[in-house]
Amino acid sequence: MRTTLALTLLLGCLTANVRATDVKNTAEVVKKCVTDLGVTEQDIFDLRSGKVKPADVKENVKCTAKCVMVASGYMDAGGNLLTDKIKKQNANHPQRHAIYKALEVCGVVKGANACDTAFQIVSCVQTNGHSFQ
Repeated sequence: MRTTLALTLLLGCLTANVRATDVKNTAEVVKKCVTDLGVTEQDIFDLRSGKVKPADVKENVKCTAKCVMVASGYMDAGGNLLTDKIKKQNANHPQRHAIYKALEVCGVVKGANACDTAFQIVSCVQTNGHSFQ
């Protein structure tokens, strides 16, 4: 459960715009991705504590970011962020300008592969203090 919570927090910047009724579904998606990809509580702790630098994160952790983003509809399987869909989904959101700014800054990030791209986007959003909420 702690692993699910930690990863939910890690990826929260991308899934924060879900409605309260979708929180359970989001938690289930995160839990499934964590389980399917074998991410451990230690993996998350090491990343959040700084013991493991973002450049040294295990591939399964990076792929968990992709898994959640794809399942949430933010990214396609090829690692392309679905910016138009995100913009449309948040067109009436009170924080839409912040969301659009986050997309502008972090939506162009590309990694070595789809998993790395997803992880780098999450890192960019967190590092730059942006949010998709």
